[in-house]
Amino acid sequence: MKNIGGIGQVLIITTVFIISRIIAFSFGLHLDIRALSSYWQYLDLYTLKNNLLVGAWYDHSQPPIFNLFLGLILKIGGSHSTLIFACLLKIISLTNAILLFIITKKIVQIKFIPFFITLIYILSPATLVFENELFYTTFISLLLLISVFNLVRLVESGNRLNVFGVVVSLTLLCMTRSIYHIFWLFLIILTILFYFRKKPFINTLVAVSVTGIIVVGSWYIKNKIIFGKFTNSTWLGMNMARNVFHDNNAKDSSLIEAYEPFSKISVYRKFIDPQFENRYRGLNDLDLLKEMKNDSFINLTEVSYIPVSDLYLKASEGFISKHPGVYAKNVLQSSILYFTPATIYSLAFEQTSKIKTYDLLYSFNLTHFSNNKLQRRVLLTISALPKLAIYLFVFFCLIRICLRTGSITIWNLFIMLTIIYVFGISSFFEHYENMRFRFETEPIFLILAAQALGFLFFRIGKPDKTMNGDMLVV
Repeated sequence: MKNIGGIGQVLIITTVFIISRIIAFSFGLHLDIRALSSYWQYLDLYTLKNNLLVGAWYDHSQPPIFNLFLGLILKIGGSHSTLIFACLLKIISLTNAILLFIITKKIVQIKFIPFFITLIYILSPATLVFENELFYTTFISLLLLISVFNLVRLVESGNRLNVFGVVVSLTLLCMTRSIYHIFWLFLIILTILFYFRKKPFINTLVAVSVTGIIVVGSWYIKNKIIFGKFTNSTWLGMNMARNVFHDNNAKDSSLIEAYEPFSKISVYRKFIDPQFENRYRGLNDLDLLKEMKNDSFINLTEVSYIPVSDLYLKASEGFISKHPGVYAKNVLQSSILYFTPATIYSLAFEQTSKIKTYDLLYSFNLTHFSNNKLQRRVLLTISALPKLAIYLFVFFCLIRICLRTGSITIWNLFIMLTIIYVFGISSFFEHYENMRFRFETEPIFLILAAQALGFLFFRIGKPDKTMNGDMLVV
């Protein structure tokens, strides 16, 4: 790629993207619009189309941004909404690829590496699958990449517009995905403020950061006032129970852990105060009081899931105190799942099966050979080993880079903190979705991998003086 400039490489990346998507479409990979009706995180279709702002305001289970996005497209697109969703998800993937290329080109000077790393992302079976899922997976990746891009530009030029780019994207992350808690935002903001404390734009950064925290915090305060919970999602107890009670077959029907988390609300009626729902009547009955949404699917925004989740959380805490070893084993399993191919995710199975051979060769997804539960567990573990080795190698190289230069760039610090945070939260509180959480951070991990690849080529130089010592040139 030595004789091809940046624009030329972007054109090649775009061409490869288009051709690969045409091929993927010919194999049957296309948007599955059923997610709009069935996914737990989404409001009833009637609400999205006709009562969007009220529905989003009274949603205690999820931050509002993605439901607002869905409702807006449904209102604008009408009968063409499916096509618009499909096109937008493709545009997001391509934008992610171009941002990944631009960022790595700025910080790694071996010319083939940014191009190579970008191709790894756009040709990944997981990228092909998740851009055809009507979900926020690739959108989260986009916000993370925008954050990193603006951090790089902030070091490069000190432009105050990039201050807004960083903080707005971080704020949107917290208002889209519940795993990005306000405490994570507070930690990241403090880290960024400390890093840039001597820069001339620090006052702007402080003001914008405080505004971002207030915006996110207002959603928590809203949930505290209306629902009694200072949180952006009231599902914590149910999420945790799926991990804590995994493989634990409780028989006593008087215990809530005997029932599968996220079951229909009628399953839990005997555990709930029958008067609990009365205080919410008349606010948004369709979403807060109905057991089913869109006639056929569980409505997990039903307000009674709040006490149900509390009961699961209490039961989980009790179980952990009595059986810490069992919980530790489940956390270990979840930690291993984090490094498995993202295409193993259960809701991606149907799409992945259409490119099974490609996924096997590219992702090392050996679960395609499993015939029973035991085989699947063994093959899951083996499938996780390559990704685990890559992560360990990349983090080892980044630590060596930091020791060699005597510093760490703010974008590397942000990426490493975010990956460690997502890995920790998903391992302790989730089960069998960890690989999707990892994939959301995959593009920013590839930025680290690009630098590690440069390290492998023994081409690490001194900090670029034009970047005030912050830009690592490989």
